[in-house]
Amino acid sequence: MSPQKIKSVYEYRYVPFITLSELKPRVWITLSGCNFKCKGCFSFARELIGEPMSVAGLINLVKKSSQEYYGDTPVEEAVITGGEPTLNRHFLVDLVSQLKEFIAEVVLDTNGYLLDDAYLDELIEAGLTEVMFDLKAWDEKLHEWYTGYSNKRILANIRNAYGKTKLVVNTVYIPGIVDESEIEKIAKFLSEIDKKGEIDYRINRYNMNLSHEKISRNPYPEEIERAYSILTKYMKNPVIGKSCVRERKIEVKRGWITVFPDGTLKRRTLADYRKEKTF
Repeated sequence: MSPQKIKSVYEYRYVPFITLSELKPRVWITLSGCNFKCKGCFSFARELIGEPMSVAGLINLVKKSSQEYYGDTPVEEAVITGGEPTLNRHFLVDLVSQLKEFIAEVVLDTNGYLLDDAYLDELIEAGLTEVMFDLKAWDEKLHEWYTGYSNKRILANIRNAYGKTKLVVNTVYIPGIVDESEIEKIAKFLSEIDKKGEIDYRINRYNMNLSHEKISRNPYPEEIERAYSILTKYMKNPVIGKSCVRERKIEVKRGWITVFPDGTLKRRTLADYRKEKTF
């Protein structure tokens, strides 16, 4: 479908694919295009790729592919990711509202720059149940170098989001750039907001093989261990995780079922994503 066939740019987003989890009935919805240009980004969806889809078309794709793969088992969770999902407010609010009609948990994965008080309230009213903020760095100058943007608005938006919905914060550990010092400052900031230990703070490992720019090496196990020990001083339940993985602990490695805009389903592992350069 071409953009000309859709009445307004506010009514569509470019979608390269959606993904069905093999671990549980869960769908990841990838909306391409991003305001940030993170040097360590691993996603080709930061560029405008895929097919333009309306909310109605995307909902139909989710329902049809989920029925085909999961059968009559209801989808438990939808994660809206990218790229950056918040770029089109009208589209996102409508998408959340329609997903909530048949999926219990609707999660937003965002860099948080545009997610101000009014925007978040509108999404929660539409049915959003959780926000995952990808906080790239604590130091403002470092954040500007890494993303092209200041992090002041993001920190304010995280503070505002606390207490309104379930809150997850992710940071990628990048040796020599976003390492123990940065992570400790972020953890301290979050602990000052979160007196009840409700924020789920997750550290993900930088992967130089997936990064758009080779800005560092992969972290050593002992570096990750030191980062985790720092987190435990501030956070109640810190996690060393992986990008695009929701579970806190996975016993069995699984792949993903990629669903393309034309409805084609294809099982892919991380190695497939790397090979095909569509991660």
